[in-house]
Amino acid sequence: MPRQLVLYMSKEDEEAFLQYLRSEGGLVILPAISPSSNFAPVPALPEPAEDETTRKFWLHNNTVRLPLVTEYAPEKNSYVIDGFQSPVVELIRSWTISHMMLAGGIRADMNYLDNGKQDLVPKPVEFRDWFDSMQNWIRRRFKHLTLLTYVGPGAQTFREEGGLLH
Repeated sequence: MPRQLVLYMSKEDEEAFLQYLRSEGGLVILPAISPSSNFAPVPALPEPAEDETTRKFWLHNNTVRLPLVTEYAPEKNSYVIDGFQSPVVELIRSWTISHMMLAGGIRADMNYLDNGKQDLVPKPVEFRDWFDSMQNWIRRRFKHLTLLTYVGPGAQTFREEGGLLH
């Protein structure tokens, strides 16, 4: 069962979150698609826009002992990361259009298919602990809106100044 949080994050909220992850060590940000099966780390996130390549990324902790699994996606003419099999957290970035902020979030699968056992097994404890630390950081610093939805301080200011969270 995947675990996820729906997040409204301003640019400042996102930077604070990524800074926290960098301070923990091992963070590598990977793009959603790549021309080769070797995904090059993203040095800085681009300005978010409608295009998925600016809004969807993978957060990878390179200290977790589980390989990245990639596959060729003909419909995208690119390689993609198999988030179910890989020790990655999907990051969908919030995006603001006019006076409306669209939600983003984080999501990760906690199990993967072990081909040797032909069974679902839990991802390494280091990965699960890493995801838990992300959730805990968000829960301590962001405002709880609904069951799985949190609003960062910058996004809360956006809302208080008349912006809509959608």
